[in-house]
Amino acid sequence: MKKYLKKNKLIYQFLIYTREKLRIIYNTKTRSRYLWRLKNGDEKLSLDYPLNSDSIVFDIGAFEGNFTKKVIDRFNCNIYAFEPLDDYYEKLVRDFKKNKKVNIFNFGLLDDDIDVMLSNIDSSSSIFIRPEGGLEISVKMKSLSKFLDDNSINNIDLMYMNIEGSEYKLLPHIIKSGKIKNIKYLQIQFHNFVDNSKELRRQIRKDLKKTHRCIFNFPFIWESWKIN
Repeated sequence: MKKYLKKNKLIYQFLIYTREKLRIIYNTKTRSRYLWRLKNGDEKLSLDYPLNSDSIVFDIGAFEGNFTKKVIDRFNCNIYAFEPLDDYYEKLVRDFKKNKKVNIFNFGLLDDDIDVMLSNIDSSSSIFIRPEGGLEISVKMKSLSKFLDDNSINNIDLMYMNIEGSEYKLLPHIIKSGKIKNIKYLQIQFHNFVDNSKELRRQIRKDLKKTHRCIFNFPFIWESWKIN
């Protein structure tokens, strides 16, 4: 049957298209991605914050700096960008070397000062083993609460977090340490490849509701929280 369908390209393409459209109905992440794109979330919702040139923004999991560049271009904020992989860190340094408002760090933020193993699969690099690649690179992580104390940072206007599963370690740390009260807006991408991700996300959201309220929610794509 597969060979027949592949030979009949129009039928095959139609079935693939139909399957993808049906996934919008029964698959939470696919539906969220569809709605996020429909809202043009990357260009509108992710930048719809009351920021200005005095604001402090944390870009955790900065990768190639796409979000940092958008925020700088629109608001000229003070950016703290964290990227543990050397290649992307060096790219960030090159791209923003003339901008003194962008502070770039060659480590990630987690719940402790520790070296961890990371996969090297571009934007999907993670502390978790994934089919796309195993853990092969040692990188540095720093305690977020300690970093804030050491740098005398008492208020963060926006924390933007896309860290490929590490959010399930970092967010409980932020909440337990009380630093969550210092964050005005928090935009998170939860990931569903982590074991028990639905329950972990549910508990974190429950704890976040004690200090923040959700202002948009596209499950396992992006969600945003504003301090009460």
